[in-house]
Amino acid sequence: MEALFSLTPAESKRLIAKAVVAIPEVVSARDEGYLVIGRGTTNAYIAEELLNESVDKERYAAGQMIRGILCVLPAGTRGRPVTFHKGTVIDVDPGTIIDKLGPGDMVLKGANALDPAGNVGVTMASPVGGTMAQFYLAAKAQGVQTLYPVGLEKLIPSVEVAAQYGGRLRLGRTIGAPVGMVCIADGRVVTEIEAIEHLFDVTAVPFAAGGYGGSEGMITFVIEGDAEDVDPCMDFIEGIKGEPALESVKGPCKTCPEICSFQGLDEEDLPGYLRD
Repeated sequence: MEALFSLTPAESKRLIAKAVVAIPEVVSARDEGYLVIGRGTTNAYIAEELLNESVDKERYAAGQMIRGILCVLPAGTRGRPVTFHKGTVIDVDPGTIIDKLGPGDMVLKGANALDPAGNVGVTMASPVGGTMAQFYLAAKAQGVQTLYPVGLEKLIPSVEVAAQYGGRLRLGRTIGAPVGMVCIADGRVVTEIEAIEHLFDVTAVPFAAGGYGGSEGMITFVIEGDAEDVDPCMDFIEGIKGEPALESVKGPCKTCPEICSFQGLDEEDLPGYLRD
């Protein structure tokens, strides 16, 4: 039996979150060790599922792709990443416990790009590499698992090629924040495909993409399997349809500390798409 459905980016994030919290290694890290849920909007949905309570998802981010530009949420308005230790949320900055993480623990890291080979791209606006510099090499050195939940709306032809370009000091002109990109070739990725196939005994195939009128970034899927597996999957998808899009939360350009083409501008001097 085949069935078809479409997911907006918000619906995809909810699907991925529900699948990630059911992955045995994630459950084990949460209950028996450390589970660090790094910043990122998809990770915010995962935090909600694990906490069973609402999270200010729009502020669970550092870098932003918002209102048609790359941007950075001001440090003072960001939510603190959620960290579990042996089943309990602990009030720490994840950077202070990186030396305590080891095999069996897990870091969930946001991503900005994905390619068909499974390479993950993470953009970096910080001159010292942000959370990638803080976590990635340390996690590799200590044998810590890193999982990248990322929707197929972020699929590009080649992260490996893209990462050869960009960089704060290399870009001569930008509309928004200048960034570099790191290519991660060995990350464990969870897209809508892995999410669907983890939760249900079906095969998921991306079928179409795009839309308008609130469906920008939408991905359409066909699933295939026995009717007793397809029907519960479709019931599940119906349950997450209507997930609201995230609100636009953006700091003022006039007081932004980042180096950006709009830095320091008053509201009346900003292009229309950036004004409140």
